[in-house]
Amino acid sequence: MIETFELTKKYDEKAVVNNLNMKVESGEIFGFLGPNGAGKTTTMKMLLGLVHPTSGTGKVAGFDIIKQVLDVRRSCGVLPDPAGFYDNLTARQNLKFYGSLYDLDDDDLKKRVDATLDLVGLKDAKDKKIGKFSKGMKQRFGVAQAIVHDPQVLMFDEPTAGIDPQGAEDFRVLMRQMKERGKTVFLTSHVMPEVEAICDHIGIIVNGEMKICGNVDELVDQYSRRQGYQLKLRVKDIDEDVVRNSLKSIVGVISIARNDGFFLVNAKEDVSEDVSRSIIREKGVITELESYRPSLNEIFLNVTRPTGGC
Repeated sequence: MIETFELTKKYDEKAVVNNLNMKVESGEIFGFLGPNGAGKTTTMKMLLGLVHPTSGTGKVAGFDIIKQVLDVRRSCGVLPDPAGFYDNLTARQNLKFYGSLYDLDDDDLKKRVDATLDLVGLKDAKDKKIGKFSKGMKQRFGVAQAIVHDPQVLMFDEPTAGIDPQGAEDFRVLMRQMKERGKTVFLTSHVMPEVEAICDHIGIIVNGEMKICGNVDELVDQYSRRQGYQLKLRVKDIDEDVVRNSLKSIVGVISIARNDGFFLVNAKEDVSEDVSRSIIREKGVITELESYRPSLNEIFLNVTRPTGGC
């Protein structure tokens, strides 16, 4: 549904987005992450035809982002950061205005306005002025204006920034509903638990370049291959020196440490099965064995620090 081919944008010879290749499947939620200034918003603007690429191209909903800009925009619903609405108009009036931009006939527009406001949980605030809305309610309305014309693709730039936890959870529920309706969601965020909870795939961009991309399990695997796999082991009925010597003999083990009653094994690959066999062979009993799974936040920090990158 979204694809880029060597997409590049330069300002004064400095590449803000550099040879970006990215693919987002239809009906998935894609999290586009990166530190401030990494090129996320510029990428989104190029996808929407608001910024012309220096080189390369892309497609959104099957339309070329350079040659078929109007078709791209008709196929997308967007919630920018910050989003601006007419505070002196009601939610219904605002949404009717935005819907009219897509040439919907009056009868269809009226039905869509009411149905859309109901969907995002603003049924009881339809005739309330937007200026009286809380931040969370405004974000709900932002989703409404993005979907009122029933687009295939939704793009959200920092959609939960400044929203309280309940408002953020409400937004996540809405995104799952959009996915159930077959929409493709492309969002940027700095809230790692949120991204991990709702995104099917995640891409991390640094200095305009995609550093790592995949589902959460794939990111963990890529990170682990780079940083090393870690196992946490607790045993009984076996001498500590025997454990150390046994573990050292396993191919791929880099180091062994002792901490709070556990053995911490760092290896080039997942050696959990070899560890189990080794301890059993020495007549020891394993009481606990688990792989260390880094959080998305840890992966993000590692990939985006100056010396990082997978």
